[in-house]
Amino acid sequence: MTTTHNSERAEQLTMLRESALSFVTKESPLNRARALRQQMPGYDRRFWGALAEQGWTGLLVPEQLGGYAQGFTEMGEVVAALATQVAPEPVVPVLVFAGRLLAHAGANELSTRLLTELAEGRTLPAVAWQEDVTGTKDRPGQAATRLERQVDALLLNGCKRHVRPGAGADGYIVSATGPQGLALVWVQADAAGLTLSSQSLADGSYAAQIDLNSVRLPASHLLAEGAAAEAALTRAYDETLVLTSVELLALARGMLSMTQDYLRTRIQFGKPIGSFQSLQHRAVDLLIQQELTASVVTQALALLDDPDGDASARSAMASRVKSRASDAGLQVAREAVQLHGAIGVTDENDIGLYLQRALVLSAWLGNGTQQRRRYANLTQNATAQEHA
Repeated sequence: MTTTHNSERAEQLTMLRESALSFVTKESPLNRARALRQQMPGYDRRFWGALAEQGWTGLLVPEQLGGYAQGFTEMGEVVAALATQVAPEPVVPVLVFAGRLLAHAGANELSTRLLTELAEGRTLPAVAWQEDVTGTKDRPGQAATRLERQVDALLLNGCKRHVRPGAGADGYIVSATGPQGLALVWVQADAAGLTLSSQSLADGSYAAQIDLNSVRLPASHLLAEGAAAEAALTRAYDETLVLTSVELLALARGMLSMTQDYLRTRIQFGKPIGSFQSLQHRAVDLLIQQELTASVVTQALALLDDPDGDASARSAMASRVKSRASDAGLQVAREAVQLHGAIGVTDENDIGLYLQRALVLSAWLGNGTQQRRRYANLTQNATAQEHA
């Protein structure tokens, strides 16, 4: 029975992969990504509507809320397909980070409505949780932003950085410290007292800094607080690390494929430069990095899809895969540009689109060094608890 189920799912994944690649190749060629660079908000809401028509915005949303209740492996196929064409839409920040955070925060009238609108493609929520300028000191569960609970309202004061998407989001799930510890609050983009400033990233997309100056909200905008809020934010963060790694892996595959094609066609001294042994060795090194990353990504997705998965193991795996994918993505990007030679550093060459996106994603939510530090802390704590 299990074998039949696995076979059916493998067939379904193949169909989804082929369908997604066909759609993205046709509807989002690389020149679309190039044209949207530095164009506020950095992506196309009309194309987001097309993603909703495909059913992709509801893949992870429960069926009773209009979604399809699929797994992260299915979501990974869509994310990878979009990454092959460097599509600029914030699929992982919105559908995974914000969407899963709403799902984990607990069912209430507000989260149910937001998830339903997310599945329909009508609402784009973002998560506003980081506060450090460099992005190196923030951890899930920590927030300097303050939440004050009044008789019939909430009052927020603070500043959030590195918010993706920034401009164009319909609202923000803001982390803050309140009387019960960590709190997650929904703040609409047009709320009085909220000021947004956009910052251009290397790939032409935008992040935002959000200043919250006495933002007054209905009490019903409190999504979760205390231990429940910490658990929800940590789990959504871990899931986002894994899907970001899926995207980085797809970028690495794209860059390696383009580089291999170039090595086969670029002629020097009367022969393809791919016949030079030194360049073959460098290409093989990149292939090894790609395959090592793919192996860890597969393990991480399987762990996310395991309903009985342990929370600490999930966090450790998320940091492990993001560390691997960040470093591999950057290594493949650097080598791909070098192997292309002078043409690789020109803006006209498509390899630059992949390089710039890899630069952004490798740093987002913590680069390789930061994730290795988190992994070490998590595994040390787990070992100490076992000994105790």
